[in-house]
Amino acid sequence: MSETTAPSSARSSPFTGTVLPRGRSFWIVDGRAYDFTEWMKLHPGGAMWFRQTEGRDISALLHTYHREPTRLRKFLARYEIEELAGKTVQPRIVVPPRASDTPPPPPVDGPPPITEGDLLPKLGIPPFLLAPEFDARRDLPKLDYRDQGSLLAEIRTKLNATFSKRDLKKYDRAFDVVTLIIGAAHLAALVLLIANLIPAWAFVVIMVVTRTSLAGSGHYHLHRKWKDQRRYTMPIGKALFDINYVGTSLIGSDGHVLLHHPYLGSGADVKKTFFDSMLQLHPVLRIPGYTLHKLGICLTGLPFRAREIAKFERPRWNESGTADAIRTDFWFIRALIVVEFVACLVTGHIVAWLVQFVITLWFNTFLVVASHDFEESTTEEELAGIPEPLRNDWAAQQIVLSYDLTIVGNRWIDLFLSAGLSPHRVHHVLPWQGSGFANLASEQTVKEVCTRVGIAWQRPRNLIFDRFPAVMKHYLLCPAKQAPLPPPPPSHPGAPPPPPPPDPRPAQSGSTVRQQVGTLVRYAVDGWRGVGV
Repeated sequence: MSETTAPSSARSSPFTGTVLPRGRSFWIVDGRAYDFTEWMKLHPGGAMWFRQTEGRDISALLHTYHREPTRLRKFLARYEIEELAGKTVQPRIVVPPRASDTPPPPPVDGPPPITEGDLLPKLGIPPFLLAPEFDARRDLPKLDYRDQGSLLAEIRTKLNATFSKRDLKKYDRAFDVVTLIIGAAHLAALVLLIANLIPAWAFVVIMVVTRTSLAGSGHYHLHRKWKDQRRYTMPIGKALFDINYVGTSLIGSDGHVLLHHPYLGSGADVKKTFFDSMLQLHPVLRIPGYTLHKLGICLTGLPFRAREIAKFERPRWNESGTADAIRTDFWFIRALIVVEFVACLVTGHIVAWLVQFVITLWFNTFLVVASHDFEESTTEEELAGIPEPLRNDWAAQQIVLSYDLTIVGNRWIDLFLSAGLSPHRVHHVLPWQGSGFANLASEQTVKEVCTRVGIAWQRPRNLIFDRFPAVMKHYLLCPAKQAPLPPPPPSHPGAPPPPPPPDPRPAQSGSTVRQQVGTLVRYAVDGWRGVGV
């Protein structure tokens, strides 16, 4: 393995355990190795996506996140790593040496070629978001998302024939106008409360509705092009993802956009494990523990996490001399949240603020996990509903593993009440679209293609009476789980991690009250320190 991609030359975070590559940048697309350092400065969607995916296989992203991916082929050849041009990058099996062995010396005739064995095993993200045994070099799903011949290609062809880019932009603009109106209502409610012109209960209701709706807008803005070559990032659309106390736009662009969407339901889907830390608490301690943890994340944890990212993961000036824009949008929303808290504290309305915080937090937490069936292991049953020829098709799996949600029955209103998840299936199969309105308009087109190939289009699921009872039972009542043991580090650069040893710890059911309270305190404090999610 070349020195530039060896784990021994990687940066690692003392806070989250994240490991990133250092040295020559590389990305893998369809088995070929590329260096997109120059292209990312020109990328119409912004350079940020490349900084977050260095050292990964980004084939799924290239094919599923572009309206016309075939046009990208002409760009790829010029960025292929010269010594590997025309060669397929193959996975390799490395036998870990014994602990007494010394690492093999580098070859004298130059570094070996980059292979799939050089990919970051933990994808360059905090390892607590992944199963201990997950290894991206082995476990990333290989599904069919070809530019021709796949279900995604059929949907894309029909969509492009039905809607022009200009048509969809009109829906995006209308969506943004509604977002501005909701944002104004959100700020007005705070002012009216402080002026004692509305009762506290009305303030709570408005806050829960507007925070949920604005987070849905931020959800879609997070998927849009991000031109970050300027010194500061504005406007604040993407950071609205944070305003419901659950989303974290700072890392959501990676964990949500780049990992959850392309790898739905797999070991790389961090959304499956996003709230699992709370499950380590006894059910009785789960509500206070998670609430205190998230209160810490809200007030101090995310600023600490931002500092960690700026110093370690994406320093403002990186080795290529490219400047990362300062996340003005993120800091604006963080300041707004703190100002709201302080304003209610000093004016005697802190109880109303805490009530809206708790309701917003738990409603949106359950809402996030309600859009997929992560609480039960029924993936195989759901996939059985896909016609056999499409069982391994990326778009088909996105359709059957995602749920549309309904609350009042009007899709355009439900779009905001569900934080953007009303047209969730279309959003998953067309993740490059920039608004919920565009997805609602596209739904009939996607439905027609699915019906033609034999994929049943299920009715939206009622959030309150169908999905909430299931996720509440799972997250609030299931027995406490053991914290996963971290895998041992590889014996030498390039070696896959050995399987984790048997867990020597006693079962959680036998833990004492003191141990349970200790877990609660550590979990709550971690939120204020910016560790965890």
